[in-house]
Amino acid sequence: MYRIMFPLKLILLSISLLITSCMMNVDEDEMDSLSIEWLDIDYNQNDTTLFLQVEFIPGNKMITEVFVEISSENFDSTIFLNDNGDFGDIIPQNNIFSSFSEIYLPFDDYQFNAVVQTSSLQEFIKGKNITIEEQYAPEIVDIIFWQKNADGSETMFDPNSEIFQVDDDEYNYLDFQLIINDKNGLDDIRYVRYQINIENMAAEDSCNYEPETGFLSYPQWFLEYKETTDAGFVFDVNNTYLQEPGIPIKPLNQCGRIGVSTFRFIVADMIFDPIIEDRFVGFDK
Repeated sequence: MYRIMFPLKLILLSISLLITSCMMNVDEDEMDSLSIEWLDIDYNQNDTTLFLQVEFIPGNKMITEVFVEISSENFDSTIFLNDNGDFGDIIPQNNIFSSFSEIYLPFDDYQFNAVVQTSSLQEFIKGKNITIEEQYAPEIVDIIFWQKNADGSETMFDPNSEIFQVDDDEYNYLDFQLIINDKNGLDDIRYVRYQINIENMAAEDSCNYEPETGFLSYPQWFLEYKETTDAGFVFDVNNTYLQEPGIPIKPLNQCGRIGVSTFRFIVADMIFDPIIEDRFVGFDK
């Protein structure tokens, strides 16, 4: 009996080693398997150009070909990507494959499949869904101005018919909001900024004030998204750099200025040229 069991132990031990060896190989394959990551799908409707960029971690795989299959209900096309520094690819041989091409994509829902083929005839696929929708330029629906006072009171005013009253002794504050409509949604709005022209502003003679010429613009002069209403997206002058109650207006006894300033509002989206709208605001005693 003893002579029979001994070979069986050897056989069981061999089988155990074989199973362990196979499991280790599988784990190593998983660790070394190829992975795909979408970096960019950028379609410009104005000039019908498409930029594609995909990154691969090849592991122990030798890549032979990379392409993207584009499909929708009524559309089917294939675009080949490269890692040679050509046709939209910037840095060669860095495992980031790119393509820049001209192609017309009708408005629709699309499936983009990045396909990688290897020398061992394996195929790896990573999909991504995008929607190509008609683009609309943003629209400034309204511009609302407030005069806010040191005592906390505030008054909405229309600069077309009313002035901002500069106080003799105390600071006042100018606050304004833009209401913007964009049919492509809030994410389509890149920025809302403002500039100010103060050439027609003047102070008391003793102040020795010389206004700067042209439209003034600073990085912190932007309007920040506040809320969405039935009228549209509301952007307010108060932001990270300018806290409530708004733009401080010096009193006259501290060389506060009176006259007319031109406020220029600039709204930019992802596709169209920025839209610009000016408002003339009068400041008086």
